[in-house]
Amino acid sequence: MRLIAAFLILVCSFAAAAQTTDTATLQGTVTDQTNAAVPHAAVTVENALTGLHREATADTNGYFVVAGLPVAGAYKVTVTGPGFAAAEVDHVVLAAGSAAQVSVRLNVAVASANVIVTGAANDVRIDQPQLGIRLSEQQIEETPLYSRRITYLPLLSAANRPAINQGDVFMNEDLFTTNGAGRRQTWFEIDGSTGNDSWGRQTLFTNVPQMAVDEMSVLTNAFTAQYGGGTGSVVNIVTRSGGNSLHGQVLELWRPSGPEASLSGFTTANASSGNDLTNDALGQTAASIGGAFGKDQLNHFFLAGEFNRQDRASPVISPLDPGPYIGHYRGWLGFLRLDRQFNAHNNGFLRVNMDHFYDTNPNGIVGGNSLPNVARIFRRYTYAGELGETSVLTPHMVNNARLQFQLASPITEFDPVVFSTQFVVPITSSCGSTACGTFTSGTSQSALLMNRQYVANETLAIAYGHHDITFGGSVIDAHTGGNSKEFGGPIYLGSFTYFPCPQPVSVCESSDYLNSIANVQSYQQSYGNANYTVDDQLWALFAQDDYRVSHRLTLNAGLRYERQTFTDAALSFAPRVGFVFDMTGSGSLVARGGFGIYYSQIVDNEEASYALGGPQGVFNYTATPGQAGFPAAVSDAPLPAFPAGANAPVRSLYVRPGDSKYLDTFFPTSALNGYPDQLLNPYSEQWTLGIEHRFATQWLLSIDYVGTHTLRIVRPLDVDSPSYFARTEPGQVRTAQAANCTRPYWIYWYQQNGATCNTAKATNPQPPYSVIQTDVNDGYLHYDALDVNLSHAFSKRFEMLTSYTWSHTLDNVDPDTTSQNPNDANVTGEAEYGNAIYDQRHRFVLSGLYVAPLKVHIGGVTTLASGLPYNLTTGVVNNGDTGATTARPVINGAVVGRDTGRGNPIYSVGPFVSRSFPLYRDLVHLDLRAEASNVLNHANFVGYNGTYGNGATRAAGFGQPLVGIINQLPARELQFSAKFLF
Repeated sequence: MRLIAAFLILVCSFAAAAQTTDTATLQGTVTDQTNAAVPHAAVTVENALTGLHREATADTNGYFVVAGLPVAGAYKVTVTGPGFAAAEVDHVVLAAGSAAQVSVRLNVAVASANVIVTGAANDVRIDQPQLGIRLSEQQIEETPLYSRRITYLPLLSAANRPAINQGDVFMNEDLFTTNGAGRRQTWFEIDGSTGNDSWGRQTLFTNVPQMAVDEMSVLTNAFTAQYGGGTGSVVNIVTRSGGNSLHGQVLELWRPSGPEASLSGFTTANASSGNDLTNDALGQTAASIGGAFGKDQLNHFFLAGEFNRQDRASPVISPLDPGPYIGHYRGWLGFLRLDRQFNAHNNGFLRVNMDHFYDTNPNGIVGGNSLPNVARIFRRYTYAGELGETSVLTPHMVNNARLQFQLASPITEFDPVVFSTQFVVPITSSCGSTACGTFTSGTSQSALLMNRQYVANETLAIAYGHHDITFGGSVIDAHTGGNSKEFGGPIYLGSFTYFPCPQPVSVCESSDYLNSIANVQSYQQSYGNANYTVDDQLWALFAQDDYRVSHRLTLNAGLRYERQTFTDAALSFAPRVGFVFDMTGSGSLVARGGFGIYYSQIVDNEEASYALGGPQGVFNYTATPGQAGFPAAVSDAPLPAFPAGANAPVRSLYVRPGDSKYLDTFFPTSALNGYPDQLLNPYSEQWTLGIEHRFATQWLLSIDYVGTHTLRIVRPLDVDSPSYFARTEPGQVRTAQAANCTRPYWIYWYQQNGATCNTAKATNPQPPYSVIQTDVNDGYLHYDALDVNLSHAFSKRFEMLTSYTWSHTLDNVDPDTTSQNPNDANVTGEAEYGNAIYDQRHRFVLSGLYVAPLKVHIGGVTTLASGLPYNLTTGVVNNGDTGATTARPVINGAVVGRDTGRGNPIYSVGPFVSRSFPLYRDLVHLDLRAEASNVLNHANFVGYNGTYGNGATRAAGFGQPLVGIINQLPARELQFSAKFLF
């Protein structure tokens, strides 16, 4: 607490001007023709879109500042001085979170006045060494986007990489990774307040319609201390204001299934799951309207909405119900923003938006041999409401306050269409030329989780001399809870697994076969409590000083303190230092660099693992014929209670770190292998060095080196792991029972009970627990990259962004990905250090548009990238630590390293063409547009079969691409739209 108090004293001792993440600052100097300062010059700033009006007066040194300016619309700057003619400049567009410099030279003659603006939108940034790209409203509107989802826009920066094979696809949003960080490390900011979901941190809490976005900044190095809570990129979104004139648009979009290409690697006859889509059709209706209301033109509104109708076909190959199963996705986005300029010193806004959707086949549950009666409907309904107010307290002091309420009701809900006992039949007979696979019918897995968040942000900016200082704080109070977890966990109504069936499919899937208990190999049912709640607060204090040492050099220093109550970390201080040097003195070429520490948030749904996987959580009991708990008939399922006379199963646990007092009532944590006494937030040390150059009008080039060293990455680890099992030859295997006998808790338990563990077979009594997993902070990562961006802002009928990144990521565990078990739980350091699963060495993205003759717009997005790594596995549990290890094969006398496989290159070309037609006195226009994604239909695989096998030779199918939408980027698809604008 003394450190926190010292930090608060340091913050409050600063006096300085800057801006919040959704506003901007204009600052500059006024001189005369002899280059002498013009004191007390009057500066007027007026927004052409909304009419917002601000005034400032230059000090005795001719310096002025106008802070807290909304970035929507362009500004007109007028400067007058006694005895001088007025000087003015129009169409100054500001970028959110930045400060533009205005140099004004007054003269008696109007024609001699000179105004130079540097650091505005689409110009060299001269205030901070922050890296990233800014996307204007026009770029966002013109860029071809899959389903017009704004979460695909960050991929225009080559430093961001798709994370489709690392997370959930049922969110219907794009997930991506940046700077070696995981898919949960992006910080979303909307209108100066968080857009994050503390429960899962995968995408926006409440999405925003594309029509409602005024500007998006994708920061691959968010230098300022105002940002935190993540080690990846920052996506800063500023929504649209209404403006003084009434305007709007209505759009209808179609993505028909007819011209689309099929995904590669399967047919309708051999599809293995519902992710093997055969068509994907979309219809979308969107509309917006904005303008002013009230007599004084000081109130503005903007209203937008979107309705999506998406149908995806998954082939069912079972003869019981063959044919395409159509999964229906329906989504609604709503948005309302109200702006009000109260007076010359105060303006505010209210934003309300909602995001509703449901999917009747999430993650391809139905398809292949899985019948429609295993379907579950996924629902997610979220809402956000934000109040923002900007107060000009003095000419040099501006306060920005933001209050937000976010509600997810639910954040995740899975409801079985048919809530029933499950039947699983492995079918060994052939369906044509391929194996029939496993037949599945029925399910009782469900989930219902809620989340609500209260958010407050306060930022104070003061202009004082050569210092631009911002300080403030934020708090996110999150409350999450419910039943189960994603996809649903417990099988409360039971599941029958049948003996492999060699007969024809029609027999194996018949009711006679399924209702015969003689065909059942085992029966499993879940017991226990799946309910849990989480109360978590993420709060921060920050101070940032951008000190202009001279007109050419700016030094930056910041300090941020973060505290997440869900974790045990209490000293999360994040310093930032940097510089920007104007190499020419004209603001056209700068050298920049910085160093900073960035802390990561632990997602609240980790509590689901602890609650369901703990000693008093959910467990599965499995019985085989003749054992207690095996039903006498199929119709007897589910059992009403845990079967009398049955021995409790040996359970695998997942427990929270730092919970010894509770866990010691079940087993001694001191007997485990390094059970951690606390859960800490991971953090990254990141450094950058580069240049940014405006080498011609509207042309910007940036070249930057980015280095990252991430520490304390969280990994699941078995702390009751068996002894180390050395393998030097293929085929070496230790049985699970032999491995169990070497577990430290088992050794302790048998010693306490005066018994000996039978290494040959399980004999009762046995210890109640085997695998005891927890989260440990022993992961580390190194990332090195060269980022190159070349852009041309829209002028002369042309706009372009070219982005290239070379990078190399090495780690000993991949952040935020699935299947993170090591080869052996006893060795997690250098032996696990290798390529990250998202180590894509090269990525190039070209986007833009050109206005051709006849006002035809042409352009698109082209992506070229190297292949992604994949892990080699044996396909068996070699050391016997079932569920806690992923064994890699022995090749040339040693276990191979992590992620040593490498996939094929990825490329995609997505062109568009559009034309606007005037309809009524040039007041109404009709835009017709056609666009394509992956028009060359290149099979872009991101998932590969890494099962090398446990023998000396590789298994059949090793290294071959895996199929389905979780392993392959979309095939060729065409979208057509018609949009009316007025």
